[in-house]
Amino acid sequence: MIHIYLCPVNRHMRLLELHHTLVLAEGGNVFKSPNGEIETKRIALKDIEPTLQHLEQITKLPLVNNALGSVGKKSSSGDLDVAVDPLVMSKDQLVQNLKKYVESIQGGDPSQWVKKSGISVHFKMPIRNEPKLGYVQVDFMFHGGGPEEEQWMKFGMYSAGDASKYSGADRNLLMSSVAKAKGMKYSWQKGLIRREDESPISKDPDVIAKKLFGNRYTGEVFDSVEQMQEAIGANVQLQGAFKLLIAELAKSENPDGSARKPGEMRKNQEEIERIQRLTGL
Repeated sequence: MIHIYLCPVNRHMRLLELHHTLVLAEGGNVFKSPNGEIETKRIALKDIEPTLQHLEQITKLPLVNNALGSVGKKSSSGDLDVAVDPLVMSKDQLVQNLKKYVESIQGGDPSQWVKKSGISVHFKMPIRNEPKLGYVQVDFMFHGGGPEEEQWMKFGMYSAGDASKYSGADRNLLMSSVAKAKGMKYSWQKGLIRREDESPISKDPDVIAKKLFGNRYTGEVFDSVEQMQEAIGANVQLQGAFKLLIAELAKSENPDGSARKPGEMRKNQEEIERIQRLTGL
């Protein structure tokens, strides 16, 4: 699937502030036949760049250098996520351009090729622009606009791909857990924010690294879950903060003495298991 930045969803991302804007079906499940069969497939690494190059000609957008997540970093991808600057082309403009292409070249109903959801536009793209090779889902994901927002989206959606055994979702979840243990919040959309009122602290990866792990760290610590695990292992104070957080989540009572509801207890237990899985604590 090709994602042009809007956002992917999975079980863990749901727990990360519900990822309210991530309404895509991760893995390329947007396009289905009348009998419910998925019409797109995984795309091999060698086919990604040629496919995006053809799509650049169709859309007149820079896509090869704006791939998100693990695109181009794994032997194959379920879909392709790509960042789009709304100051260059609006969402509605892109939809119209893609529909015109479908009508003039592919034929058929454009609604079977182009769909919208949340901040994304999904497109059923022929691999290497050759229908006989099958189709891949491309998700165009629109950021806030401008070079800085584009760079932030690339950072927020970053994945190490095959270089790590963990997913990009795991990376963001661990960043969120570290921030929570330190009394802050992290959102791949908003950056590091204050927990009490969600006012911004920073969207600078180097600043975030220092706030979460200490002054000797830079944004490179976020290159993989493994690097963050190493930083946690070297920080006794942070380990203690995690143990306090786990103990608080495990309590059956709220700070005011009221009993926690079963749903909240289940959610807290999921969070504890996630923290333990990603930190090894």
